[in-house]
Amino acid sequence: MATPYVPESAPLSPAAHLPDLYTIESPELRAAVSTRTPIRFTEAGEPYLPLPAPYENFYLSPMRQSDLPGDMAMMNDIRVVLRVYAPFPNPLINAQRHLVRQRALVTALFASYASGTFLPAASSPFDVLRERRSFGPDAYVGQVTIGPESPDARRVSPISDKWEAWRSTGVLGIGAALNVAYHRKGVASAAVRMLLDEWAVPQMGATEIHARAHVANVASVKLWEKHGFVEEPGMRGVVNVSEAKGGGVEKECVLVWRFKE
Repeated sequence: MATPYVPESAPLSPAAHLPDLYTIESPELRAAVSTRTPIRFTEAGEPYLPLPAPYENFYLSPMRQSDLPGDMAMMNDIRVVLRVYAPFPNPLINAQRHLVRQRALVTALFASYASGTFLPAASSPFDVLRERRSFGPDAYVGQVTIGPESPDARRVSPISDKWEAWRSTGVLGIGAALNVAYHRKGVASAAVRMLLDEWAVPQMGATEIHARAHVANVASVKLWEKHGFVEEPGMRGVVNVSEAKGGGVEKECVLVWRFKE
């Protein structure tokens, strides 16, 4: 097993026992997964989801130990998190705990694949968006996440008896946060489109997905609308903004994507 990566001078992390990369060593399992899912593998065996052209240099893969500095920098940039549902400042322990959760998800996913069960995937452990570079390590671009919404999330669309039995009747939630250098370049939109078309619907069996946004965050609202999300008027609410983000109260909305057969 690879030696766990620990950033210099970092306190002991709840994720300190985890190796930097999650990898699959079995060529047989890699081949089976690549045949039945959109997942591909690097030479080192790390699973990833490639983005389509013209964003073929970008891909989504599981969070790594070495992502922690990049994640901390992004999630403590007020330009990124001003209207993102995250604390500010965001402590390192949050990123470390997220890594532990995501590593558990990808481990469970591949254990399911190894046992022969491919549908449905419970979540998406491919949450970190990266850009391949000709020289040096790949760039940490940001996060695009999709997974089960909170248990009290209210479903607003009907359930059809015509759907495949394995499809989810629960509510999923989706969100995105990218480094400022990648804003307004279409990268987030491409990642969301790929996750919806190649993962959420065919692998997770998604039938309803919610995206929360501050009404004043016009760019975020437009992103979700572009991909078929429609605001649910009855789910508008307000958000108390922390003093560290400027304080006050802002309106929020919930945009809903519905499965179409």
